[in-house]
Amino acid sequence: MVKGYILVTTKPGKEYDVAEQVKKFPFVSDVDVTYGLWDIVVRVQPPTLSELDKVISMIRSLKEVEQTVTLVSHE
Repeated sequence: MVKGYILVTTKPGKEYDVAEQVKKFPFVSDVDVTYGLWDIVVRVQPPTLSELDKVISMIRSLKEVEQTVTLVSHE
């Protein structure tokens, strides 16, 4: 199994809207709105790197998302 953390920067004031949308995506296990450089931290646990890529693409396609960085761990 793959474990990933996706760090998301949103347009100002849109972090809670994006978080609610991302919670519905497949393989998302946790979504936290944070303070600091990143607005949201998303934890995903897809079965493959290919599925992780799909989730990342879904997040990046949201119009309120400005930037993402992904951290990947393989168990």
